[in-house]
Amino acid sequence: MPCVGIVGVGAGSSYHSRAFSSTPRIFAESFMPTQCLISFGSNLGDRRVVIAEAARRVAESGVIAEPCTDLSGGSAEKPVQRLRTSRLFETPPIGGPGGQSPFLNAVAAFATEASAAEVLDVLQHLEIDLGRKRLVRWGARVIDLDVVLHGRLAGSASTAGRRGLIGGRGPAGSAKALVVPHPRYTARRFVLEPACDVAADFCDPRFGWTIRDLRDHIAADVPSIALVGGDSKLRQIICQRLSSEHGIAVIDPDRPDAAKGLQQWVAADPPLALRDSKEIDQDTSPTSQCLPRLLARIQHTTEKDRWPAPHQIWPAGWKWPEYRLEVDDLDWAIGELASAMDSMRCEIHPTTDDGRWW
Repeated sequence: MPCVGIVGVGAGSSYHSRAFSSTPRIFAESFMPTQCLISFGSNLGDRRVVIAEAARRVAESGVIAEPCTDLSGGSAEKPVQRLRTSRLFETPPIGGPGGQSPFLNAVAAFATEASAAEVLDVLQHLEIDLGRKRLVRWGARVIDLDVVLHGRLAGSASTAGRRGLIGGRGPAGSAKALVVPHPRYTARRFVLEPACDVAADFCDPRFGWTIRDLRDHIAADVPSIALVGGDSKLRQIICQRLSSEHGIAVIDPDRPDAAKGLQQWVAADPPLALRDSKEIDQDTSPTSQCLPRLLARIQHTTEKDRWPAPHQIWPAGWKWPEYRLEVDDLDWAIGELASAMDSMRCEIHPTTDDGRWW
């Protein structure tokens, strides 16, 4: 049987995108759909009810294509669910005002012909419909929906991830801003762990690692970040404030055993091994060198240049996981980096046995 999918906005749907005309699109057998990975989070109200409603509405929104069996692992005897959802996980609140309740988190994967911007439009409409109010950054929220990855993320090892989207739309920080891949998902255990339920073999198009590789890499050593980009003075200030305000040790990553016995650390520069070679990969032993779990790419921005070109966001050639941070508010940037450290090792507990919670 040929692999045929039909995409269109269902009757009565409140979400309309210019990607979808009134004539459904039929994809030929050779069509290789784009994959999309999105995240769900909630820590206000009846969390499970709200997340389940969000998943149902995404499934009915018209952005999901019929998956091809050769891409998704399904068969005529065992059809593939169009919206593949992870287990629900509970995690503590990280960053933001105190006194917040724990979060429920999940991740979903699906095939789509919609652009990342069009998927985000659907998610943002859903957030509004379900009662989200954006009052305080990192504050409690009824629902939080994000586009994590978008593009040709699956397939053979030689091509997987290489056609994923790297870019977005701006200005950064605006309500409609989008950066794909999500600039800070690499530090978030509450995204990586659920994502391995449904998309462990999806590849990040920037550095070619699978989601499973990235999760295992983050868990393999203590939370640690080396800063790159920006200027030396800014990186030194960030390190000093992380040390004085959050108790994070600052090390020289080129000094042997500098990180020995530390629970977390930051460095103002990457170690020599990463500076000298962009081909270093996850097989490099963290015990012989002070290799950070992530490189944090810093870029100082102003109101006029808050949206840099995609090649500035994700420079080509690096093979080490990165965390992207625009610095237009230094206090906010310090909080984000401290939260990234906490996110790498946050407690996470499944609350369902599978993804059939919606």
